[in-house]
Amino acid sequence: MPEAESDRAAVAADRPAIEILALDWERIQLIVRARRCPGPSLDARDLRLRFDGAARRSVRPTHVATDGDELFLRWNVMQGPGQQPLAPGRWTMVTTGRDGVEPVRIADPQEVDARAAVGEFPLARGDYRVQPLIDPVDSTLSLDVRLTPSTLPTPSGGPTWWRRAARLRSVRRAAFRLMFDLNRLLHRRNGRRILFTSDSRESLGGNLQVVHDRMVERGLDRRYRLLTLFKPSVTAPRSWRDRFRMPRLLAAADVIVLDDYQPAIYQLRPGSEPRIVQLWHASGAFKTVGYSRIGKPGGPSPYSRVHKNYTHAIVSSDFDVPFYAEAFGIPEARVVATGIPRMDRFFDEAARAEGRERAHVEFPQTEGRLTILFAPTFRGNGPRDAFYDYDLLDFRRLHQVALEKDAVVIMRMHPFVAEPVPIPEELRDRIIDGSRAEIDVNDLLFAVDLLITDYSSIVFEYSTLGRPMLFFAYDLDEYVATRDFYVPFEEFVPGRIVRSFDELLDAVRHDDYHVEKVAAFAARHFDHLDGTSTDRVIDELILGR
Repeated sequence: MPEAESDRAAVAADRPAIEILALDWERIQLIVRARRCPGPSLDARDLRLRFDGAARRSVRPTHVATDGDELFLRWNVMQGPGQQPLAPGRWTMVTTGRDGVEPVRIADPQEVDARAAVGEFPLARGDYRVQPLIDPVDSTLSLDVRLTPSTLPTPSGGPTWWRRAARLRSVRRAAFRLMFDLNRLLHRRNGRRILFTSDSRESLGGNLQVVHDRMVERGLDRRYRLLTLFKPSVTAPRSWRDRFRMPRLLAAADVIVLDDYQPAIYQLRPGSEPRIVQLWHASGAFKTVGYSRIGKPGGPSPYSRVHKNYTHAIVSSDFDVPFYAEAFGIPEARVVATGIPRMDRFFDEAARAEGRERAHVEFPQTEGRLTILFAPTFRGNGPRDAFYDYDLLDFRRLHQVALEKDAVVIMRMHPFVAEPVPIPEELRDRIIDGSRAEIDVNDLLFAVDLLITDYSSIVFEYSTLGRPMLFFAYDLDEYVATRDFYVPFEEFVPGRIVRSFDELLDAVRHDDYHVEKVAAFAARHFDHLDGTSTDRVIDELILGR
């Protein structure tokens, strides 16, 4: 061994060391499973990835867990300094204890196949590649990050229109920021303005309405100004009046509460934002969304600022914290397991009774009969091309099973699916298209005895009722390849999975649902089964008590 390399190896022997047990990827996160080695002490909280370039930036692990000497580390490579992807170059694992910054030594480096744990993410800017490496001499673990610029041609239509559109967007953003800054000077924040806003609602609804109405019920509207900002029409662009009103309300608000994607909020200058609380409309993490889809078809740019300025986001349990943090591109510390406000009624027997009554009024055929809800999600990329393959369904055979079980089947398609369910007229005594019914789906759930779904998040709400579920996943392999899940589907769902309509009918005939999985699922995804999530959101996040 050359003398210089021998000296490096000798120095390395005196550093804190870990034995790597496994290197793997979960979507955009590098997973390091390791074990502390005897020698200089190592505190897992001091571990960092440090950039080896001129700017000595570093990033903490997304998550650290310990079990005795064993370590579990996650690094989200798309959430480096400034919530941006790790810059191209070399990032080395170091520890930052009282003795300063020291590279961490990897024991038995020859036992680790680091090169096999490569992460590759095709982006619009180019191919982003993260290659773990272990130095053969000083035994350090590094990530070699490279971004190979895209060679794709200019979008169709030629560069002229594309540049004009980009300039127009730039002018609009600049105008918005100018109005926002002017309004910040004119309307100073006073600690008492709370703005409820949505870009996909015409008025209060969902979590927003539950929280707003509870604040009024508690008399908080006498101490705080509860303001609202919605779209006069969900499908139409905002009016000019609204475009001037929006920067004024955002600038004056001390707290902004939203429950969906809201483009204007992501344009606020860093450091100028008020407290922003995201009450996302779903009850749990199931299908991958947001930044979890980086590198997949239709996935977002990791360089975007969308979602990244939330100061708080809510989830129903600690189990779902890492998934929401990954999807929104924010640190896990900003995701709080308060529970979901609109779920409080699921733990209130009076509210459940009222919901059942509303369901029986809407669908009188269900009174005294087994009620089956068929509620799948849509196929396609979004509202414009959403569909469900009705050819998979044999309505006559389903009707026969409904007669055998003295049941009524309500078909509730996703709101994006515009095509009505083609139920033959003579079968509508037992099979009903309830897709356009006015009743809230949560009220309907209280009257349902069996839920048939696939990849819909409705599974979370329904699990709290402890009733059986059946999962008609006829296209599971394709769905995994294009959309994927945070937890493997077979391990996740609290019920039997059927892959064909024949299997579905057989399961219903024989009451074969694997209902024993439901209680464990609800316990994992709901930390609070006490009906007080709304007050937790108000007190802990909005008022900050």
